[in-house]
Amino acid sequence: MLFLFIPKLKNRVIFSSEFNLTYKHNSKFLFEYFIKHYPEKETKFVINDANLRSQLTSEIGDYFIESESFLGMLYVLRAKTWVVSSLETPVGGLFLNVRRYVYHLGHGTPIKNIGLLEKYTNVKKKMYLKLIRNNFSYFFSTSEAFRSTWAGFTGVKLNKVVIMGQARNDVLYTPDEALFDRVTGGGSGKRVLYAPTWRAFGETNLFPFDGVDIKRLFAFLQQNNITIFLRLHPNFETSVPNELLTSDRVKLLSSKDVVEINDILGAFDLLISDYSSIYIDFLVTHKPILFLPYDYSKYKQEIGFTIPYQQYTPGPKPTTQDDFEFELKKLIFSSDYYHHQRVQTNNELNPLDGDNCQRNSEFIVNHLQ
Repeated sequence: MLFLFIPKLKNRVIFSSEFNLTYKHNSKFLFEYFIKHYPEKETKFVINDANLRSQLTSEIGDYFIESESFLGMLYVLRAKTWVVSSLETPVGGLFLNVRRYVYHLGHGTPIKNIGLLEKYTNVKKKMYLKLIRNNFSYFFSTSEAFRSTWAGFTGVKLNKVVIMGQARNDVLYTPDEALFDRVTGGGSGKRVLYAPTWRAFGETNLFPFDGVDIKRLFAFLQQNNITIFLRLHPNFETSVPNELLTSDRVKLLSSKDVVEINDILGAFDLLISDYSSIYIDFLVTHKPILFLPYDYSKYKQEIGFTIPYQQYTPGPKPTTQDDFEFELKKLIFSSDYYHHQRVQTNNELNPLDGDNCQRNSEFIVNHLQ
């Protein structure tokens, strides 16, 4: 409350990500753009994990701070600008956007109901979201299609949601090839990322076909020189059936090996997903996508979608192993298959394709003039 009345420093810009413990999502990429293109700004990133903070300081420079101590909180609270990827702010509290700009970049496109729009949000969560909604000055949305979703997320007015591309998508054009080769093993062949969404109502069923023949799948992948990399929610990485990992044609791509998937996302030849917003990021590349919405009816009933799912998923949706193998092969080896639909969908859901960091930073800096 004291800091509501203390002047803020215009030159100080504070970034943070999930729980102030991680270095990923849109805030990571926009932060790196800031320290490169706005060296005159006092730009810092809050990392309250001492080991990670030390590692990042060694790798990137003296830009990482903590906000747990009294002095750390004072430093953060004096900043005129905060930039976050999630609802956690660099320092917790209420009315944090008073005499300060707080920008919520998000960490994905909300194709599913979130926050106050969720069907089964409990009373405590609703109260929390309504209390903190006045902490934020602006929410960034990738397109007009999601503006009302971001507004309904915490119940803010629509004019608080601005159309901005995701900062993290800029790297899809120039993926980290060295990291990609290290985690995928390099060499020739097609590399497919299989990244399903997490499910609140149960575990994900990988390769969800009745009577699926894993040995036949391995043979198909071997014959066509395809390797599939499984990218699951960190909480479910240990639940992958052992039989799926008995061939070098199906590998687990752990979050420990690649913290931020967008660093290498653009290097994959094809994406397999279901309801994860990662596919909207991948659309930027115009590369093929295969969808496995095996529990669509249940997911629609339990979670719900913010856009017409069938209309905005430009790719085949096989329901049998035969169809899966046919569609996967056709997508990889026929460049025109579903290409027009992918481009059209990308134009609608990612209309500000490219130079997102520049656009985001200019919007933020203009408020400091």
